[in-house]
Amino acid sequence: MQRYRTISSALARSGFEFIVYSNSGEVAASANGAMDWHNAGKRIRMLLEELGTTFIKLGQLASTRPDLVPQPVLKELAKLQDAVAPFPYADVSRVIEEELGAPISQLFRTFEPVPLASASIGQVHLAVLADGKEVAVKVQRPQLSAIVETDLDILADLARLADRRGSWTASYRLTEVVEELGQGLLAELDYRQEAAHLERFTRAADEMRHVRIPAVYRPYSSQKVLTMEYIQGIRLSDTAQLKEQGIRTRVVAERIASAIFQQILVDGVFHADPHPGNILVLPGEEIALLDFGMVGRLSAHTQKHFASFIIALRNRSSKGVMRAIGHLGMIPAEVDQGKLYADVEQMRTKFYDVPLKEVRLGEMIKDLFGVAFKHRIRIPSELTMVGKSILTTEGVVAELDPDFSVFDVAEPIGKRLYLERLNPWSFLKNTLEDVPEYLQIASELPVTMGRLSAMLRKGKMQVEVVAPQLEQLVKKLDRISNQMSFSIVLLALSLVLLGLIIGSSISGAQTILWRLPMLEIGTVISLLMFAWLLYAIFRSGRF
Repeated sequence: MQRYRTISSALARSGFEFIVYSNSGEVAASANGAMDWHNAGKRIRMLLEELGTTFIKLGQLASTRPDLVPQPVLKELAKLQDAVAPFPYADVSRVIEEELGAPISQLFRTFEPVPLASASIGQVHLAVLADGKEVAVKVQRPQLSAIVETDLDILADLARLADRRGSWTASYRLTEVVEELGQGLLAELDYRQEAAHLERFTRAADEMRHVRIPAVYRPYSSQKVLTMEYIQGIRLSDTAQLKEQGIRTRVVAERIASAIFQQILVDGVFHADPHPGNILVLPGEEIALLDFGMVGRLSAHTQKHFASFIIALRNRSSKGVMRAIGHLGMIPAEVDQGKLYADVEQMRTKFYDVPLKEVRLGEMIKDLFGVAFKHRIRIPSELTMVGKSILTTEGVVAELDPDFSVFDVAEPIGKRLYLERLNPWSFLKNTLEDVPEYLQIASELPVTMGRLSAMLRKGKMQVEVVAPQLEQLVKKLDRISNQMSFSIVLLALSLVLLGLIIGSSISGAQTILWRLPMLEIGTVISLLMFAWLLYAIFRSGRF
């Protein structure tokens, strides 16, 4: 409850109190209509930094969703600082001992108490194993999991509250967004998953020359401790040292782009955050990729059509882009296809007369996400991770060689994959892989047709109809039927009272009921029921 009060107070101080305190969607809607997104983006960034680890990481993950977040806010989220003060060495020692079951002095020959780097989730220390190998040990902040889980529960509550109370927030489906981002954050907290990513990328790197991935030391790793090979190299940001060592920056740029696009288009698993701090240049112009906490995945179906998407962008084909988007399942039925095509065409003309070496694939994808945001098209998260990875890669290679275009790397890979799909042997292989599924469908077809025929003969064919605002309609019909039933009961009671009065007058008989003031009681009840019915009718505003 204390954390809930802290978050609510911070929201109120930052000008987002309508998320918590509005009783209807009117405040949220008016806030959206008058929203200055540039100013709001700054306030959101400062709010997230104030609230700590969970919100910083969620902000960084949200910066990968241009289909959900306005562009001015994205720019501010990209400024979120993940570097925080390191936590004490005593806490480092305690976490390692709890996780690995032995004190640091027994596990490592030496262990540097001062971290190499510190971030919101953990910090990295240099150590030496008993056999003399230098390793980098990543240690998670103590009690972080409990704090993050509490914050995510509170965020889920606030998102549900906002979705119920505001039409503006409901259109962004905050509940789904928080759930999706929360899953990504919880996955980043489990270092065992990062260890699995490192091992997978190490196997894939065997097929890519000049790419190196740190090895994982499993006996010294757990959920909150990750021990990796320590790799020394030149950081990409150190351009002076790169020149001093005679490194050919264009070659490095080409190898970085080749590695990322090989991962995206061929392997289907890729480094989602290849910023300069996560890439080292080694002797022989090799590159080392570090920090696999944020990893994206693409299904075979998405890989195939994303390759078509890149080729369509390269050829500046609006129809090809629309066709690829449709295959990727991004366009809902209610979208105005004409307006969407016009926006895609306008985006295409922006790059039409620009030389290919000046065209940035990441910028084109970002513009496409802007179109998706405008038309409320929900882009699958796997594609937004691809967009972020490509945009980051282009920024990196542009610093190394401004004349280098990632199309020079991406297009050949995409065309190769496209031609492989047209290869008769590949088509036959894919068809043979689907044969068991086709056979199962064929074997079930007679039974399915028999059931369908029986249902048709009995007239029991069920048709499911989905109508917008159906729940509200049902509630209104229930209210009307209840009011009609109430009126009938009131009429019946009145008729009973009238019958008793007439019958008593004709026969002159006295019963036990007449010893009680039944007429008065019945009249009062009837008047109360009648008054309530009138009040309900007038309150509905449909008298």
